Amino acid sequence: MSRGMLRKHTLDAGFGSFLEILKHVAWKRDVYFEKVDANFTSQTCPNCGVATGKKELSQRVHECSNCGFKTDRDVAAAMIVEQRGLAALGLGVKLPVEEEVIGDVPKKMSRASRRSRKAS
Repeated sequence: MSRGMLRKHTLDAGFGSFLEILKHVAWKRDVYFEKVDANFTSQTCPNCGVATGKKELSQRVHECSNCGFKTDRDVAAAMIVEQRGLAALGLGVKLPVEEEVIGDVPKKMSRASRRSRKAS
């Protein structure tokens, strides 16, 4: 085995150990832990879900030609990972703020209005 391959396998083993430790710590602290697919996270728009295509590593800004969403490339990838994690939990994907909702949506009451309702 060449030195490069040995280094790669050593790094892979180290990261695998880290994930096992992280999983154990999450279990001990009663926190849910799930691995999600990290493939194509920087090639998908977190706002509209459209594939934006492969980017060079030097391209640090994610800009969607479909919806115009613009953010740092790493932030966009983290948002995709978060959405995949929520989907794995069955919580669905966060919709962008600009989306319109049809029908009545109950508003969250402020603390002040909740207190006043309890008093009456």
